[in-house]
Amino acid sequence: MANRAGSDDVSGASTRGAPGAGSSRRDVLRGALAGGVILASGGLAAACGGSSPSTSATPSAGGSQPRRGGNLRVGIVGGSTSDTLDAHKEVTQPDAIRIMALYNPLVRLNTKAQVINDLAEEMTPNQDATVWTVKLKSGVTFHNGKDLTADDVIFTFRRIGDPKAPLVGATGLAPVDLAGLKAVDKVTVQVPMKTPYASFPEQISAAYNFGIVPVGYNPARPVGTGPFMYHSFTPGQQSVFERNPHYFKPGLPHLDQVTIIDFSADTAAFNALQSGQLDVYSQATLSLTNEIKGSTTLKALVSQPGQWTPFTMRVDAPPFNDVRVRQAFRLLVDRPQLINLSLAGFGSVGNDIFSQWDPCYARNLHRGQDISQAKFLLKQAGHANLTVQLVTADFAAGVLQAAQVFAQEAKAAGVTVNVKPVPIGTFYGPNYLHWPFAQDFWAYSPYLSQVAQGSLSKSPFNETHWNDPAYVALYNKANATVDKAQRCQIISQMQMTDFERGGYIIAAYNKQVDLMSTRVHGFVPAGTGVPLGNAGWEGAWLA
Repeated sequence: MANRAGSDDVSGASTRGAPGAGSSRRDVLRGALAGGVILASGGLAAACGGSSPSTSATPSAGGSQPRRGGNLRVGIVGGSTSDTLDAHKEVTQPDAIRIMALYNPLVRLNTKAQVINDLAEEMTPNQDATVWTVKLKSGVTFHNGKDLTADDVIFTFRRIGDPKAPLVGATGLAPVDLAGLKAVDKVTVQVPMKTPYASFPEQISAAYNFGIVPVGYNPARPVGTGPFMYHSFTPGQQSVFERNPHYFKPGLPHLDQVTIIDFSADTAAFNALQSGQLDVYSQATLSLTNEIKGSTTLKALVSQPGQWTPFTMRVDAPPFNDVRVRQAFRLLVDRPQLINLSLAGFGSVGNDIFSQWDPCYARNLHRGQDISQAKFLLKQAGHANLTVQLVTADFAAGVLQAAQVFAQEAKAAGVTVNVKPVPIGTFYGPNYLHWPFAQDFWAYSPYLSQVAQGSLSKSPFNETHWNDPAYVALYNKANATVDKAQRCQIISQMQMTDFERGGYIIAAYNKQVDLMSTRVHGFVPAGTGVPLGNAGWEGAWLA
């Protein structure tokens, strides 16, 4: 196995089980060893990777060819009545996979967490990255039969970045001169920048934030270019999508229909899978993989460590406004133990820095448990025998368990952590982004894109209230730096700030599990933190 930033995979692959902008919830799903596997009939077959996640998987149905047709029934926990199909307002974790069935962005992350073209044929900057030229793929049509054109890209960007009603991707489009966007021809867009923007493709690579929609788009009757088309939708209950017969990728998708059903509890979803009412239980509870060992009808798709579920400390609220307290809390965590106990071993060690697949990721930074130093720092800060409240909810596999593990580990330093679980709707209600000490979940994004989403004063999800002028200056400098090696040097400085003074405790990068019938094929492990092989709808099929 390749070592990623010293983040040792502790899954114990053959013996342990595996692992979910409205004003009330974030609009984005927020890995470091390869480890994607298919589990079926009693074992885990580890797919060891190199410097990026592997995409290997057990051959489908003994190597048989994909079969056309069928309705794939997918159950998932975590939806609510605030669910949406709006391409730029994802509200719940299940919405990400819905949105990725309906829409395509210009660029996206592949299963290896690399930025690749999707609707864009080419994205080319001028010499100093002050103007980008985007050439679209020809022959792409929307679900309503309308051709994809440059005007649709312009409409989409202006919708996201509207200063009167900015959507979640607005921060990533902040350097774009939206008024100056120009359709050069039917399939070519000139994108002028207010400042040099060398990281533009990375910044718009989140498929669930930047889906291209047609001019005049109405989210009540959603139209995209994705592999599936809207048929019906009841928030918090069910969505039904039909095959897009004019999808621009030849021969895809294979399925005739996808039905996504919301469940309120993991037990109900698992029972529905076992009884044949579901074909897939996505984002399953980690320990349930043990329940299907030896099964001839069920299997599990296990991702690489792509999701991260940090503890969040508000740097502007006591006691976390003292950097020594933040440093101490990071030293309280026995990271391998937390992974073993809360993720059933299915994760890799995190070192309080995000974007673990980024080519610029700081592989040299490591942090282990040090109770003596934690006690020293807390005493120095005047917070010996500190008591804090940790607010959390059941929004991702292992989160509640991790909270309890952290509370137990903190006792060694005289710290009392009172864990307060609340309903998901409460957690992401009016107090979201205001909890002094909490947890959250993210999917993988390249480093500068992640900073835009969560670490700037105007970021839509700045849950730690991070606001560091020197850090912002480095961020702007990195965005403007065309030379990749030089950009990595700047990012390295930012990561050192994250490591030494940041507001996140990132103890692990989590694997995820999708349980499914052995009839289901075509999904492959991914390292993006998005379930179902990075929402790989277009390649899925039923035997």
